[in-house]
Amino acid sequence: MVHPSRQRETMQDLRCQVCVVQPASRTASGYLFLATRPKEARERDWPEGVLTWQPPLCLDCAAIAIEQCPHLSRSGAVALRARVPRLYGVVGTLYTTGADLRPVPAQVSEEARDLPLPYKDHLLRPWFLASQLVRELRGVTVVELEREIATARR
Repeated sequence: MVHPSRQRETMQDLRCQVCVVQPASRTASGYLFLATRPKEARERDWPEGVLTWQPPLCLDCAAIAIEQCPHLSRSGAVALRARVPRLYGVVGTLYTTGADLRPVPAQVSEEARDLPLPYKDHLLRPWFLASQLVRELRGVTVVELEREIATARR
């Protein structure tokens, strides 16, 4: 898990989520992100337009992340290059007004709890505490990370 402040900073500035100081790896094909293919994803649709709250990575840290992150190693990491990683919205907690007029967490379904709030809908949710930025990846290419690392080292 990435600390919310660190996640926001690295996602906003497109810096590596692991080492924080390096800019994320960027080539003509775009910024480097790691993802796992959802079970319901269709081959021709995925990964174009995928929403992610995982910040991008530099090449060195991407290799380390695949080795050391249990989720990525267990689910099978896919390296993606996104030419247009546009800010989409936020993930967080929706609040409502309680009996004493103070905010209280709203009761939401399990599915809705994990859905990001798009920036275009933020006015419909005046009591929303964001914990992570979300980017929509456009112009996405699936790449072989080992080949990318070898090319960068030459």
